[in-house]
Amino acid sequence: MTAMSAKTADSELISRIEQFYYREARLLDERRFQQWFALVDESIEYSIPTRYVPQPDFQKQDTEEFLSVDSELERAQGGRGAPLRHDGYLETFARTIRPFKRNAWAESPPPRTRRFIANVEVEPLAGGEYRAYSNFQMFYSHNGAENVTYTGSRRDILKDGEGQLRICRREVIIDWDIISGPTMALIF
Repeated sequence: MTAMSAKTADSELISRIEQFYYREARLLDERRFQQWFALVDESIEYSIPTRYVPQPDFQKQDTEEFLSVDSELERAQGGRGAPLRHDGYLETFARTIRPFKRNAWAESPPPRTRRFIANVEVEPLAGGEYRAYSNFQMFYSHNGAENVTYTGSRRDILKDGEGQLRICRREVIIDWDIISGPTMALIF
């Protein structure tokens, strides 16, 4: 969202989207993955791009692009590397049913998580869609291993249909320079 965005969201819409995010976090933390999946649109694109430490582009020096987070993402690296995750509807569905399978050893016992969502910004788009930005912090504890805290930002496209918001697109940008957590197979 640009500082000069022509479309701004009113406080009622922002509150509605914040409540959507808080409910989403609660459902995930309570391991109600099937209920969470009902919040996902069939067109879902869920991605976690790889981050790099880019070589400085001195042609962009003295501009905001010089320090842009987008310049650190794999898609800005000319196809170098692959995203940590890039899921569609079926892959996202598989992630929500996997913990219920008898052979899901990595999920037994289930990990404990707690998600905190903050700094929500909303930009109305055409056709009942919204671009939403948010930051997250997620506590993760599993099976006696060292506790881990994940932090990052999310860039979402939400669709409003029949009075219910659905996630159409989510890009998760992890803050870590080196991925040191035990798993990236989480829903952020």
